[in-house]
Amino acid sequence: MRTLNLPLPANAEAALGRPARTYFALADSLSALADFAQAKGRQNGHGDWSGNKTLTEACTACRTGDLSLVARSDSLLARFERFTFATPAKAWRRDVSGHRPDVPALLAGHPAAMRRRVRLVTEAAPLAVIVDLTTSGSIDPADIEKRGAAILALCRILAGRRPVELWAGVMTQAFGREGVALFARIDTAPLDLARAAFAMVSPAYPRQMLYSLARGAYDFGGSWPYKSHNISRDYLADIMRPALPHIGEVLAIPAAHTNDAIHKAPEAWLESTLARLDGTGQAAA
Repeated sequence: MRTLNLPLPANAEAALGRPARTYFALADSLSALADFAQAKGRQNGHGDWSGNKTLTEACTACRTGDLSLVARSDSLLARFERFTFATPAKAWRRDVSGHRPDVPALLAGHPAAMRRRVRLVTEAAPLAVIVDLTTSGSIDPADIEKRGAAILALCRILAGRRPVELWAGVMTQAFGREGVALFARIDTAPLDLARAAFAMVSPAYPRQMLYSLARGAYDFGGSWPYKSHNISRDYLADIMRPALPHIGEVLAIPAAHTNDAIHKAPEAWLESTLARLDGTGQAAA
């Protein structure tokens, strides 16, 4: 478990109109985040809204997974099998100008005697997928499951074709007007399907396990991060990058308000997101 706190990026701070900080708890596995939540969390409401699980039950399910939740994404997979993906990588290329000399070429009198760093579109380039599973309190649990199934289907398609680093968690308000980001990395080589299904599809992962952790360890009072409805949604990738400096291209899936496109039209969202990634080298924000 890695914990740190960082100031908001300059663009997010400018949009917010004041300085603010983000408190991060980043786990290398869902099990590690479950251990942290069980040790530090304060029980959230128990009922349909939070997945009909107590904090302890949600933590247990996070460790063991739930294959029964996989079926919701299965029906979406076959329709989108046609997509292939290329994402940007970086490589050194010979040129007449560049960052460093190519000594053998220089000694041989070759005009392209310098080397410069270029971005290449390659099927081997990794893609970081960051999923914020926070939702408006008015969103029905059934819609959370529908939204999660579409996101899981996207992750399954991507992980089957591209090197993917997957992070799933929530962002909430913390310590008054600050924010907290609680995220776990999910194994993708191969995809840890049972645990990924629980995290993505069940309301108990965000609304019970992670909200309980936010309440117990970060004084979460029920508001959006930084007491703003939009900052964590509009700047999710920028907020997460400083805490995950190793990542390259990012597909950021922000938190859901009531008009969220994913649960309103999951198939249309899935198709449009895959189309933006298909052969373009551009991650969808």
